[in-house]
Amino acid sequence: MNLCDSGLGRATPPRRAPSPGMASGRHMPSPSGPGSLPPGLISKRRGFDDGSGLLAANLGSMEYSGPKLYKQPAAKSNRGIILNAVEYCVFPGAVNREAKQKVLEKIARSEAKHFLVLFRDAGCQFRALYSYVPEMDQVTKLYGTGPSQVDEVMFDKFFKYNSGGKCFSQVHTKHLTVTIDAFTIHNSLWQGKKVHLPSKKDMALVI
Repeated sequence: MNLCDSGLGRATPPRRAPSPGMASGRHMPSPSGPGSLPPGLISKRRGFDDGSGLLAANLGSMEYSGPKLYKQPAAKSNRGIILNAVEYCVFPGAVNREAKQKVLEKIARSEAKHFLVLFRDAGCQFRALYSYVPEMDQVTKLYGTGPSQVDEVMFDKFFKYNSGGKCFSQVHTKHLTVTIDAFTIHNSLWQGKKVHLPSKKDMALVI
C-alpha cells in the first residue's frame, strides 16, 4: 500500500492564527503612514518642546534686578504731637479749658498735615495756631493773635515738643523744617500792642 497515494502519510500544514487586526476586520494604522512624523523629526520636536518649557520656567523664576523705582515719601504730619501738646502742655489749668477746646476744634476741622504753635516768647505762652505747608514754605494763621502770614525773616526761635516729658525744648536752628512744632517771632513785631501777658500758670488765651 502506497501511503503517499492514499494520503494517509501526508502531513497537513498547521493553520496560521489570524492577527487581532484581521480578526476585527479593521486595519491598524501604520506609524509610518500618512499624517505621521518620521522618528527623527519626532525626537527633534520633543527636544524643542522640552527646551521651551525649561526657558519658560527660568523666565518665571527670574527677579527684576534693575534699579528700584523711586517712591515719593509721604508727607510727615505732626497732628498727633500738637494735639498732645495742646491737651497737656499749652493750656494748663481749668481756666484755659475753653481756649483749649477751641484750638482742638480748629485742628480737627483743618485738612493741614503740619501745625505750628506761636509763643509770645521763650516762656512758651500761647498766642496762635498756624498751619504749615512745607512744599510751599507757607505758614498761615488758623486761630489766635499773631500775623496772618509768617515769613522766614519773621522767625526768632524754634521749639520741638517732647511727648514723653510733656514740654517744649528750644531747637538751635535758623530755618523752619517739618521737625519744628512751635516758634516765636521777633519781639519788635509785637511792639505797639498793649497786651497784658499773664504768667504761663494763669495764662488765658488772648484773642
